[in-house]
Amino acid sequence: MIFTDSELRARRANEAFRQLTGLSDEALIGRRPSEIDRGLGLADISPIEDLLAEQVLKQGVPVVNKPMERPLPGGHRHLAWTAYRVMDNDRVLGVASTLTDITEGMRANRDLRQANRRLELLQRAGSEIGTTLDVHRTAEELAALAVPELADRVAVDLLDPFLLENPASGEPGILRFRRFATLDSTAPGPGNFNVGECWTVPITQQPAVVFLRGEAVVARGEAEIREFDLPAGLVTPLMERGVHTLLMVPLTARGVTLGVAAFSRSKTPGSYEEADVRLIIDLTARAAMHVDNARLYSQEHAAAVTLQRSMLPRDIPHVAGIDVAWRYRPARQAAEIGGDWFDVIPLSEGRVKLVVGDVTGHGIGAAATMGQLRTTTMALVRLGSPSTEIMGQLSEMVAAQGEEAGATCLHAVYDPSSRCCRLASAGHLPPALRHPDGRTEIIDLPPGLLLGAGQSSYPVVEREIAPGSILALYTDGLIERPGQDIAVGMASLKRALADGPTQSLDELCDFILATLAPQPRDDVALLLARTAAPSGKG
Repeated sequence: MIFTDSELRARRANEAFRQLTGLSDEALIGRRPSEIDRGLGLADISPIEDLLAEQVLKQGVPVVNKPMERPLPGGHRHLAWTAYRVMDNDRVLGVASTLTDITEGMRANRDLRQANRRLELLQRAGSEIGTTLDVHRTAEELAALAVPELADRVAVDLLDPFLLENPASGEPGILRFRRFATLDSTAPGPGNFNVGECWTVPITQQPAVVFLRGEAVVARGEAEIREFDLPAGLVTPLMERGVHTLLMVPLTARGVTLGVAAFSRSKTPGSYEEADVRLIIDLTARAAMHVDNARLYSQEHAAAVTLQRSMLPRDIPHVAGIDVAWRYRPARQAAEIGGDWFDVIPLSEGRVKLVVGDVTGHGIGAAATMGQLRTTTMALVRLGSPSTEIMGQLSEMVAAQGEEAGATCLHAVYDPSSRCCRLASAGHLPPALRHPDGRTEIIDLPPGLLLGAGQSSYPVVEREIAPGSILALYTDGLIERPGQDIAVGMASLKRALADGPTQSLDELCDFILATLAPQPRDDVALLLARTAAPSGKG
């Protein structure tokens, strides 16, 4: 506390004031605020003196807990300043002022705000990192969460071989990284490496050391950064941006280190505290887990698609009296890769069998079951078994695989000489038919039981199909949508079959897929067959 008279000259100050300011009575007593030693950093003291004179002394309006920051002998301090007029029988005696050191409270509040901010970032990480099974997107989400809250710039680099995109350089003592994300809030442009660009680093330099040891390292100040043993392609852009703090963190998940993320500060004052480092390590670990999930997803997706495609017919045989085109499109997600299949099988006397089917469930197991069903069907066809008998045999085979196994299939046997088509279904969606005049319909078939659901008969429906008609066999991924009635999807198929180009069946296949399933959630198999006019007729 300090008391100044009506001319704002100091008359008394207590010991706590002298200790806080480091001034003796000789330096205080008899002096106005503007005359006190400027060593206190009171360069802006004139507004304070004016405030005391005009507001406190003249008007009697006190100053209450006005925040102030000052470099004092004990260090930079946060103060709360209060000043009020002192009266005696309507006579103004002067002003009493108090300075309360609130530095520790301010630090506690700052620490609390920082702790809340870190907790908020962790909570946001749960919903903002790993929203897709895409490696690039996950790396971008980590960068977006960290900038600008934790860093002015973030770069995420993954070891190339783990992503199965490019083989390693093969050079001993060299690691090959690829940039998957970069975000800088202070400067435009990538700075060193573009996203998607590969770069190599010797195992003795810092990015490789962080990767190999699996431990985060931090450099504070330009001197430490320059001693960080970074490749020239990395350190030069950092220095040009005025980076004063650099933190490199390995991306490790399930015991495997996938890459390195670099967090740097340039315009943001202050280096990383230990709590910041722990938070960034935690966020990076969460991102690494999602990156690894995406990596495993990519591997499973590739394996499932490869297996699925390997079991589908590579070449469709040419059969007189009918033209055929087909498309198979895998689902966007690995978990949705299933057991859709189709076949075109020549029979005796010029007939042809068209088959389409779908195994319940998804993944590599469903694709393997599909391969068994297709192989068994081909063997039974060669033995001359009719469609109903084949379906019965397939149902027994599926039932033997357990209660969760199941499949649907549709067989259509077409005889060009009689134009008769015999159709039988085991729980499969009915085919669509486009007549030569452009009319379309869904052929009404008894659905039959799902393969593996028990003993059942599979009634055969005979239908005459005019020359120039187009028969469409398909799987449910083409027309089914979550929350949408199946009839809506069938109506859409009829419209697409009617509106699409008919001169080329391949073009019609592409049109139907683009219209109904541009990005399918489930596998799609589509088989189109156009009946030809009998020999000698136009």
